[in-house]
Amino acid sequence: MRRILSLLRRRVVIVAVKAGVACALAFYLGSLLPAPVDEYKYYAALGAFTVVGLVVVDSFKESLRVFAAVVIGVGVALVVQSISWTNFLTVGVAVLVCSLLMALPVLGDQRTWAPLAALFVLAAGGPDPEPMVLGYLLQLPLGAVVGVVVNLLLLPPLGSTELHAATMRVHRLMVDQMRSYADLLDRVDGPEPPGPDEREDLVRTNEEQLEAARTSLRQAIERASRALRANPRARSRGESERDALDRAQATERCAAALLAVGVVIAQSVPGSGEAQRRMRRSAVEVLRQAADIFEDPGHLRSDPELIDRARQAVDHTLRQARSPEASEDPDGLLFGALALTVRDSLEVFTSQVAVLD
Repeated sequence: MRRILSLLRRRVVIVAVKAGVACALAFYLGSLLPAPVDEYKYYAALGAFTVVGLVVVDSFKESLRVFAAVVIGVGVALVVQSISWTNFLTVGVAVLVCSLLMALPVLGDQRTWAPLAALFVLAAGGPDPEPMVLGYLLQLPLGAVVGVVVNLLLLPPLGSTELHAATMRVHRLMVDQMRSYADLLDRVDGPEPPGPDEREDLVRTNEEQLEAARTSLRQAIERASRALRANPRARSRGESERDALDRAQATERCAAALLAVGVVIAQSVPGSGEAQRRMRRSAVEVLRQAADIFEDPGHLRSDPELIDRARQAVDHTLRQARSPEASEDPDGLLFGALALTVRDSLEVFTSQVAVLD
């Protein structure tokens, strides 16, 4: 039973149920319209399917865009048919004109409806396209309205599932990458130190992965923000959803800081002196302590000493970076910047992600 309930909470199942309900209801309502419009009731189901599953604000907006694109396509088809019969030339001209009109910003993601509507009219309208045009113009918006209503009343999406998944992906990447940077610095003084190419390859791979994850997270944040607008579910879950948004935004800022850490690692030039070795060991400790904190906010609450140890490691690195020996070494400045960046990330993470005082 628990498995079934978990399955029913999944977005794909919810959207499928809503799509089925919306399309069935739109088809039924479309069949109640007077003849000959009722013969085109499948267009009502198509209109409902187009907007169901979107966030509430977007479903309103997209339904209007569908109608605008359809009007353009139907209008072009009617003009073309009034000039000549349907043939290869009129089809080409209609698609050409609609494709140009697709560039109108107002149509947004629904722009492809314009040439599709024109082709439907030219292909199925016959010598007397008026009944089909009327059915198209009435049934499709009817279905879109039904889709909007179903979307509004039947579990309107909040975007929290995608937001949580995107946030967790960035979390995992940050932990893995901080440890990979720590291991890389640790190997510098080992029997097989990494070469410049290996260091650059690691940094480049990490940056590409983290930037892709940040992009997905920013998109999830934007969708979740839109999902709260005009959403009746936001009244009961709005506070928790906004908390999740705040944590996601803080996580995104921490990821941006980690990209700066990668720049420091890429630009550092391993020195062989004792001061440089101490600086690297200190930076390794900072990265590993930070990775432990980022890995599990729950563990952080049960062991607050993790924060103290990380702060001590950061302070130790900063003291070394300000020492007379390090001031003449470019890596001293770089690792000092690394410590400051990690310290800022820790402050953001502990206060806004783990929500600790």
